[in-house]
Amino acid sequence: MFLRDVLSDGHLRSIALPYDGCLHVLPRALASMAHAVVPLQGYAVAMSLMSCLVVALISVGVFHLSRCVSESVPVRLMIAAIPVLLPIGPEEVLGNAANLHWYLLWLAPWLLLHKPKSPVVGGTMFVVAFVTASSEIITGMFLPLAIWTAIRRRNFAAPAGLFLGIILQVLTTLNNPRFTGPSPSDVADGWSVFLGFGLLPIGSIWHPDSRTLASNIVTFGAWSLLVPALLVLGLLAYTVVAGRRDLKIAAAGAFAASWICWIASVVLSGNIMFTYARFVQADWAGFGYMRYAAAPAMFLLLLLPLAAAAALERRRISRSASILVTGFFLAFLMVSYFPATTFRQEGPAWAPGVDSARLACQSDPALPSAAAVVAPAIWKFAQVQIPCQDLRGD
Repeated sequence: MFLRDVLSDGHLRSIALPYDGCLHVLPRALASMAHAVVPLQGYAVAMSLMSCLVVALISVGVFHLSRCVSESVPVRLMIAAIPVLLPIGPEEVLGNAANLHWYLLWLAPWLLLHKPKSPVVGGTMFVVAFVTASSEIITGMFLPLAIWTAIRRRNFAAPAGLFLGIILQVLTTLNNPRFTGPSPSDVADGWSVFLGFGLLPIGSIWHPDSRTLASNIVTFGAWSLLVPALLVLGLLAYTVVAGRRDLKIAAAGAFAASWICWIASVVLSGNIMFTYARFVQADWAGFGYMRYAAAPAMFLLLLLPLAAAAALERRRISRSASILVTGFFLAFLMVSYFPATTFRQEGPAWAPGVDSARLACQSDPALPSAAAVVAPAIWKFAQVQIPCQDLRGD
């Protein structure tokens, strides 16, 4: 869809176009860049590669920005690994420009907490925060943090970028509402939202295979989520009790951010698949993890590095033990990550579709455009009309 808009509206204008009531500045900019730099048949690979590169940059950036909560390198390595090795990432999030906004949600609070030490760094923080907010409207949940850092810490760069991005998002959604029918809040009841939080953000961390979780739910009911839920609450409680003030706030903020991300995602999606409280046994056969769990799961995973930081500062663990904890954490993530399971990997492939469209244009000199089919077939943009002048000159 982003490529379609680049082809019809041009590189710059397409970046500011709304989709589903929101701006998507970064993904659209990547689409424009991919179209400008690589041949059309390489567009899909270029988009996937750049999307992975963005996540890598976020990971490296957060490693440095997370000094605000801990100076420990092992702790910050754990934090940096979370977006790269997120267990649900391969499902349909990692390498997917349309889902980069989940990683930007993860980045937003780290940008706000860092106080730049030079005008160049401050300008960079402003730009990155603006791009983050103008690519994901839910970053508005961090406006209280932005206000706090601006007033109490005299830190204005990232908060200003966030404010500007959110203002543009609000104006966009007011002029191009996402929904024109009934309120999407009617789709899922409160118990379904609560149960869904255990099933997706928590469940996707503990059970990398959604079929295993569904089978346990059918056999044991919601009790199968008790152990991972208690572990999450235990890490939160330990950090709140043992950590210094900044760590206490970070842990409580991470848990709250996870909940708010989840609730906002469910409400804004309007997806009937979230009615988990109404599931009967047959419904669990079709249960699967979804991209909406990505950002909430990252904030929940943050609780372990924060607990490790609290234990390290309290001298409950040594520096060498913190390295072992880091190794355990990375091993846990990798066991859940590999072998990677994916979603929507069935065809049609992009490059052969472009080749077919090019052949159609070459066969008929009068043809204005030709279509390249994309997946999923039931989507409202199941094909991209490519102008023949682009195909003939490519």
